[in-house]
Amino acid sequence: MRHELHIGAPRDIAAPPAPDQDGPPALLQRSDADFIGSTLQQLRSSEGRGALRQLLATATDAQGTRKLFQPVQRQFHLALAELWCARAGTPRLDPRRIASAGLVIRRVRQDAQGREVLEGWMKAGGRLRGWVPIVRLGEDGADPRAELRLPAPGVGVAANATLGRELRRLALEREDAVLDEQFTPAFVAPPDVCAEANKTLVYAMVPTTSSEIASVPATPQDAFGDGFHADDPDFVQHLVEPLRGQAMDFVLPGETVRPQWFEAAEAPGTQPPKDLPASHWSTLQTDAGRLGMRRFTLLLRQLAAEFDAFGDSAGGQAVFAELQRIQLALVPRQQEDGSLLQRFTAAGDFLKAAYRVVIEQDVSGGQPEMPQSWPAAADADARRLRQQLAAAVRERFVAMKGSPGRYDEPGARYRLRLFVRLKPEPGTEGWCRGHTLWSGYSEPFVIAPWYEGSGAPPVQVPLPDPTDRDFLRSLKPNVAFVVPPSLQNLLNGNPKDLMDGKGDTKGLALGWICGFNIPLITLCAFIVLSIFFSLFNLIFWWLPFLKICIPFPKRSGGNG
Repeated sequence: MRHELHIGAPRDIAAPPAPDQDGPPALLQRSDADFIGSTLQQLRSSEGRGALRQLLATATDAQGTRKLFQPVQRQFHLALAELWCARAGTPRLDPRRIASAGLVIRRVRQDAQGREVLEGWMKAGGRLRGWVPIVRLGEDGADPRAELRLPAPGVGVAANATLGRELRRLALEREDAVLDEQFTPAFVAPPDVCAEANKTLVYAMVPTTSSEIASVPATPQDAFGDGFHADDPDFVQHLVEPLRGQAMDFVLPGETVRPQWFEAAEAPGTQPPKDLPASHWSTLQTDAGRLGMRRFTLLLRQLAAEFDAFGDSAGGQAVFAELQRIQLALVPRQQEDGSLLQRFTAAGDFLKAAYRVVIEQDVSGGQPEMPQSWPAAADADARRLRQQLAAAVRERFVAMKGSPGRYDEPGARYRLRLFVRLKPEPGTEGWCRGHTLWSGYSEPFVIAPWYEGSGAPPVQVPLPDPTDRDFLRSLKPNVAFVVPPSLQNLLNGNPKDLMDGKGDTKGLALGWICGFNIPLITLCAFIVLSIFFSLFNLIFWWLPFLKICIPFPKRSGGNG
């Protein structure tokens, strides 16, 4: 019976919350290669289990949340549990009653009221559904497998069989009935280990990395979080002035938009770009002119890259439609009678044409006239534009993020839990199933990013000695690059022309195969890396943390 059994961390490794309560599994952190074999060996004796107490995962992040590491950091985690009967002497459960076991990892969310919501990594119909609230599985403690949650077909009596089939049919009408939660298999320790420990022990490796990708698109919440909105101060401040609803004067009003403006403003040299009028060059040489042109090119890049305003996405088209509502004043044109003709152009049409000329450097579609200024917008109009921009950037972010991966959300918190499926009680096999016994939840934990140090010794990469001529002669190319003719012609040109952006890809139509030696490539990369570390150290002051060199005596050949 269910109330007679308990599951939790081995009680001499981590005490349960109360003698008659289930507890979370013990979480071990190990760095040895055969960590499973070592753990099983130590479980045999009380001294070994005492040593395992020193291997409990204790690392935390800056917020004090438990932190687990990834295998690439040479740290491995095991969940370990014991099963015992709630009777006098708390005897261990007979291991033969365990049909199977597993471990689930559930993501921790908070609802609008700040309450904790748990999500499981689900699949249905052979497709990964991603993170789905576990309440959709049914009552707490429901089995992860859909087949085992469905009503059991009756056997032995015709009425029971008919009733069972009908209940299953009704259950399958619900979409949630076919949800399967992904789990990692857990294993009962070998019989001799359980016998020597006088405990029934179950263990599972804790997966902290995964290549699984859901087959459904990322939700805006998964892709962008909950805190982003059109009035977010950081988002508003990020926008160029016109997109905030503020006025902005344009540089070179009345002039034909030219592709040379980009080079003159973004990468100014001592000489004007070819075919740029002298008056334009003179204006763009001033601080005000260069800054104004840079703000203009930033406006074009933001609209195209961040909001797809000139593309065909739904969000981008909504932004473009909003831009079309804005009229930009052109330089008035003098009539024959001496009066001035006030002229205007739709902001969307002008910006789209200007982007093609200035950013894409394409004049085949014509070159528009530069307006005088961008008008300030009323508060309601400015907010409506920001709302369209926010919606477009959400859409862009979701599209770029694609389908969510299992552990790709930085800083996400998780809880894990072990379950054990028990066989039916003897004598009841034909009438009922066994049940699923669940441990308590672990405390919340995060998974450290792959680049974070875990305390394990660094991987050593021996480098060749570049002064050993005999060694260098023995090296042979062990990797080859197939270089297309255009790239080879570019590399064969004058390096100074290449640095000045004047490289030429024209020349012989010959492809090349260039062989290199990987150890020497590694040596070159190390030298370049050291140089750049020193240069960037002037900005970040990171060298004391990133490069730690310790001398050691050179070994003679006879000492290995």
